Amino acid sequence: MRKSTWIIVCVTTIAVFFAGCGNSGKSAVPTPAPSSTPAPLATITKEKYDKINIGMTYEEVKSIVGGEGKLITETGDKATPEYTATYQYTAEGNPNGQAKITFRSNKCTSKSEASL
Repeated sequence: MRKSTWIIVCVTTIAVFFAGCGNSGKSAVPTPAPSSTPAPLATITKEKYDKINIGMTYEEVKSIVGGEGKLITETGDKATPEYTATYQYTAEGNPNGQAKITFRSNKCTSKSEASL
């Protein structure tokens, strides 16, 4: 009888030990929340669109429009003069309207709009 009691005590102790060592998929250190959320994409009006000129930089266009556009295409390496990126802006107050502005070497090379 003593031998079976000793085995039960040992098995129970080992089981409790291993149950306490598991982390149930939770980390002891909490995962930090993202430090910042991305800024919402800017919208564009016909007036703002008309102020954008060929040769302007992306920073100049952002200052006119009021923020970032949605990057829809890019080709080439950002470190080369051949890098080309096209950004899309949704029309303010009209989800079906849009403007697309293409930059090569950080200079506006073309722009188009529909239903601004």
